[in-house]
Amino acid sequence: MLAALSDIRTVEDMIEAFRDEDHCRRLLESMVWPNGRICPSCGYRHSIAIAGRDMGKRRARPGLYQCSNGDCWFQFTVTTHTPLHSTKLPLRVWLKAMWLILQSDKGMSSVRLAENLGVSQPTAWRMGHALRLMMAREHMLDGTVEVDHFHLGGRQKKHPNDPPPGRGRKGQANTQKAPGLAMVRRPDDNTPGTPAGDARATVVADLSSRASERVMETQIELGGPFDE
Repeated sequence: MLAALSDIRTVEDMIEAFRDEDHCRRLLESMVWPNGRICPSCGYRHSIAIAGRDMGKRRARPGLYQCSNGDCWFQFTVTTHTPLHSTKLPLRVWLKAMWLILQSDKGMSSVRLAENLGVSQPTAWRMGHALRLMMAREHMLDGTVEVDHFHLGGRQKKHPNDPPPGRGRKGQANTQKAPGLAMVRRPDDNTPGTPAGDARATVVADLSSRASERVMETQIELGGPFDE
């Protein structure tokens, strides 16, 4: 992804590369899926473009695909299960922001980013955070990686009319805390005081094996002797 954006060297190149939404979508697809489309739900490498409706006439809807795995049939776009998922901003705004951040050696403040994109400062701050998460995927965790789960959120508010929470699984079902996964690369040097390796954390829909594996596949570089 970063290599494709690094080919855009001038403002004129940027204007040409991000000239319309369709071109931006195809550019983003080539960066996210350099070796062909991959279903973000099951990892299957075969999918089809599905049709949508426009003014009563059937046409191919750009950017919407359906997994060809008979056990999945998941519908997705290039932004599904990424920090850009369900964005209401045009893709050209996101790509311009990514290019501007990459061009700045010392980083870019949300105020400066907002001025360049014509958006509000809070929007620019959220964009910068999302893009840093997305660009972090270019540097996968490798070596020995430790993974653990956690729950994020405050204590559930009590209401006088609510029944008392149960114990065990019944009580856990009443929590409003969001589950998450934390991943930390174990340092090569075990000497006391050695800084820990890179760390990642992400909120997940649940703590099932399938959801955990899907997250780890996007964050951890597999290829060791025990990955078969």
